[in-house]
Amino acid sequence: MTPARSDPPPGGTEKTAARFGALRFLVGCVLLAGVVMLPSRPSDLSVDALHGVPVEVLVAASLLLLLRGWLFRLALATLTVLAALLLLSKLADLGTSTALGRPFNPLFDLVLLKDGWTLFSGTVGPAKAAAAVAGALLCFVGATALTAWCLAGARTIRPPRRRLAGGFAAVLAAVACVFVIWLRETPDPAPVFALGAADYAVDRVALMRQSARDLARFEAELAEDPLGDLSEKQLFQALAGRDVYVLFVESYGRSVLSNPAYSERIGPRLAAVEDLIGKAGYAARSGWMTSPTVGGQSWLAHGALLSGLPVTDQNRYGRMIASARKSLNALFRDAGWHTVAVMPAITMDWPESAYFGYDAVYASTGLGYRGLPFNWVTMPDQYTLTAAHRIVAQSTAPVMVEAALISSHAPWTPIPTLVPWEDVGDGRIFNAQALSGDTPAAIWADPERVRAQYLLSIDYALETIGAFVAKFGENAVFVVLGDHQPAGIVTGEDATRDVPFHVIANDPALLQRLDAMALTDGMVPRGDGDVIAMWSFREAFVRAMSDRPTSTGTAENAERGEK
Repeated sequence: MTPARSDPPPGGTEKTAARFGALRFLVGCVLLAGVVMLPSRPSDLSVDALHGVPVEVLVAASLLLLLRGWLFRLALATLTVLAALLLLSKLADLGTSTALGRPFNPLFDLVLLKDGWTLFSGTVGPAKAAAAVAGALLCFVGATALTAWCLAGARTIRPPRRRLAGGFAAVLAAVACVFVIWLRETPDPAPVFALGAADYAVDRVALMRQSARDLARFEAELAEDPLGDLSEKQLFQALAGRDVYVLFVESYGRSVLSNPAYSERIGPRLAAVEDLIGKAGYAARSGWMTSPTVGGQSWLAHGALLSGLPVTDQNRYGRMIASARKSLNALFRDAGWHTVAVMPAITMDWPESAYFGYDAVYASTGLGYRGLPFNWVTMPDQYTLTAAHRIVAQSTAPVMVEAALISSHAPWTPIPTLVPWEDVGDGRIFNAQALSGDTPAAIWADPERVRAQYLLSIDYALETIGAFVAKFGENAVFVVLGDHQPAGIVTGEDATRDVPFHVIANDPALLQRLDAMALTDGMVPRGDGDVIAMWSFREAFVRAMSDRPTSTGTAENAERGEK
């Protein structure tokens, strides 16, 4: 009997397997390095942004080469899970950075999965959306499994070479750690090695800790309402008998006036709206607000404006909903207004509506629309405003309407056009428009077309509002504002979170009450005008409209508005 040999004969199948295993292991290390070096921001998705050999890959390689048996299997499983979590987190960062201009926060952003599905399935259809999600999950699982299989190739490397390579990797990892620590004391280093995954994990933990501290400060803001000194009898005296519309315009951001690619059309459109409403006896004051969000999560903007609280994330929104803070709607209701929500984007149960103080909520199915949807957009803005006016006209009490105008919501195709108001009916007149234009897939294949369609949608929304005020104003007061800036694909990098807002009325005395807010006359806010936080509007507006002018009124009201 030939004794067993520890080493396979030269040229044998075991030697071939060892070489193939070494190649597999090398590929696995490259894949692992790709995960570690993958940027978490879209702006860093370039070769220039990649720098430094990941120290974590050297550590992983040394462990897999030196360990045996169950320790090897444990290390492989741990590395696979950590790599999968890191990849998932970075992909989430890329998604939220593209859509919302910020990294993914594991504490608060899981709700985005549901909201993303709602938007995606409403745009391309549930079947295609499910297929796309299934394909993405399959790719993710496949990539994770491939990485694990490749790294497992370390087991087939011949023991002497395996130990030698493992020892070399361990020494190199130790040297790399010292090198990285030393370089961090050097200004503007050009690192050869980097702790990419470790730094990312530290930043993520810091983000969650900061979120927890912010929430604690938010709790303190919930404790006291700055409008607590006003009685119900004092509220909104200047608006007595007038209907009030608060109109949120989807994705109407500062970029439409600061970016020449958009301002060449939107500037003249706002001027045309100003001229049109002027002929109907209306005038406007305009300014800038900073929204708590960008690219999406419109409900945060609604919550911030109406509650007067800095509702900058989902957890704060939840705390607001559970609080006793009275929304702007509830204050109007206390003062005798019938309060209504007109929400064409709400297609499911909305339990949060109980917080806001609505007497009635009209979601997408309650507005009487019988026309076809415009992809994700359930109905065009012209129909939404027609339905709002119909609701107002049926009330014997003055009405405060909060309405969301969503024709300027992605995917921005097809774009509605105005029809004669008397022909709007139940909305079936819009069916031909809803079937026109290119598909979202065709539009979103070209970023230039995305931006062009976005511009058309904002132009339509503003034109519709102007025509509505001119025809159906009827002494009402209008607050028109953007909920947030659109995504970075439209604004570019480093855009602000500012949005325009306009207060429109047919009584100069009402607009004069807003002097403390330093707004611009007309529909076009000054580029260098003051910017207020969206959540500061509630107090400023309520105080401006709740106190009768006195002989010393202007200075007194200005002081209160700045409080």
